[in-house]
This record gives sequence, C-alpha cells and structure tokens, in this order.
Amino acid sequence: MASEPTIVYCVGATKAGTSWLYDYLRGHPQAYLRAVKEAHYFDAIETNSREWHQRWFARRRDGLVHRVRQGKLPELTEELQDYDAVCALHDTPDYDRRAYRAYLMSPAGAAASIVADITPSYCTLSREMFKKMAQAALNTRFIYILRDPVARLWSHIRMNAARRAKSAEELAMRARRIFWRFGRGRHPGIWARSDYRGTLERLTSALAPNQLLVLFYEELFTQDAVALICTFLGIKHHEADFSRRVNEGQELAMDEDMLSHARGWLADQYAYVQQTIDHLPVAWQANMQRVPA
Repeated sequence: MASEPTIVYCVGATKAGTSWLYDYLRGHPQAYLRAVKEAHYFDAIETNSREWHQRWFARRRDGLVHRVRQGKLPELTEELQDYDAVCALHDTPDYDRRAYRAYLMSPAGAAASIVADITPSYCTLSREMFKKMAQAALNTRFIYILRDPVARLWSHIRMNAARRAKSAEELAMRARRIFWRFGRGRHPGIWARSDYRGTLERLTSALAPNQLLVLFYEELFTQDAVALICTFLGIKHHEADFSRRVNEGQELAMDEDMLSHARGWLADQYAYVQQTIDHLPVAWQANMQRVPA
C-alpha cells in the first residue's frame, strides 16, 4: 500500500515568491495542489474567523461565476469545485484534521507524493498552531521564504494600496500614507508579516530541524534552489520556468527618506537573520550597511 502524501506548508513571507512556488509545485508531476492557493485554515481557526473566511471564499467563487457568464473567463470547473470545497472546509465548527487532510488530498491527490497549502498568513501563527500543523499528517514539511525586509515591506504596502487605487497618482498617495501609518504602528498585520524573527523563533521551537526549509527570495529563481526544494520535499527534480512573473506588484519607487526610515524600523530583522543564517544575499547586505546609527 502506498504511503500517504506529505503535507507541505509554505507559511510566507507575504510578497516573497509564494505564488511562484505555488505555480511550480502545481505543475510538478508528483504534487497535487488545489486550484485555490491559500486555504487560510489554521489562521482562521486561531483568529476565530472561520465564518468570515467562508463568506470571503464564497464571494470569490461568485465573482468567478459572474465573469464566466460574461464571457470574460473560460469555464473554470476545477476552480469552482475547489472554492466549493474550501467553503465546506470552513463550515466545520472546530479543527478537524480528517476534514483538512481530505480537502488537501481529495481523490485526485491521494496518489501524489506531496500536497500543499501555501498560505502566507500562516507566518503569524503561534508556536502551538505550528505544532498542530506539523501533526496533521505522518509527514509534514514547512517552507519559509525570506525577502529583503525593506523590499518585502514596500511590495506589501504597494499591494495593499493598489486594491483601491484607480491611477498611478492615487497608488503613490495611498502607498505613502500606508507607509507612514505603518511607521506609527497602525498596520499590525503588515508588522506581523515583517517579523521574521518572531516567525522563525516559533517555527524552530515547534518543528524538528528536518521539517523546516528557510529560503531567500533573492536566491529562489535558480535551478539550484529548485533542486534544493525538491530534495527537501522528497520529490524528483523538475525543471522550473523562471520567465513567468506571478503576482508582480506595480512599480513605485521609495524616496531616500522613506528608505532610511524603513531600514531603521527593520534593523532588528536584518540583525537577527544575519545571526541565525550563515549568509545573506547581496541586497540584504547593502541595506544593512545603510541602517541609520
């Protein structure tokens, strides 16, 4: 009898290549991933927001149906079925390990080597929730991708600003407003996703060393990195397409004053990662050298 698939979690970071990783694994012949990238299962449990997430997924599904009927999208049978499945998953009252495993694996995934839940919001979870995730299957693996803290912060802010901006000028205005509010502690969600130290400390205290792979975004898009990921997950190396950009944010530069403040706000993140990982990408080193005294 074949062994059950390994459950793979990518817990972030937000705006650090998680959509590219999802696309890569979804195209891997030994992997099975649902058409819905982010299940938001464990963060919804921890924040007691299961009903909110169920409604959110239902709205996403209804939006797809509307666009299909208007002829703006092709028939999306798999996507619609998977939105129905994730809505049903969030309708269960409490943590249900069997329901979660069944959602990830479904009949199509039972024969795969790995199944995956790529939800960047998981980086904010508690140590106790990481331990629960680790026990969801006989074999579990966690991937955490770190991006230069300033670059990740600004990409995250631009993403949030773009949701309501109707022009380049409005995007710039909204992004700068969010940036300075972030500096005053007004965006706890963005702060939580910028806290590499907190996430790494909770992950390493909850997991066995062989369950966690930490990568750098700046080194992700190479065949060597892909080979490392495949080896970690116990699957065969599969060539990756690095020409396709996934969920790339709109271009908008930070001015020098903003760069200086961002480096100062995130100085402890640079220092912690430097202390705990034996090397840093060049982009990280350049920003560290310019941290205000």
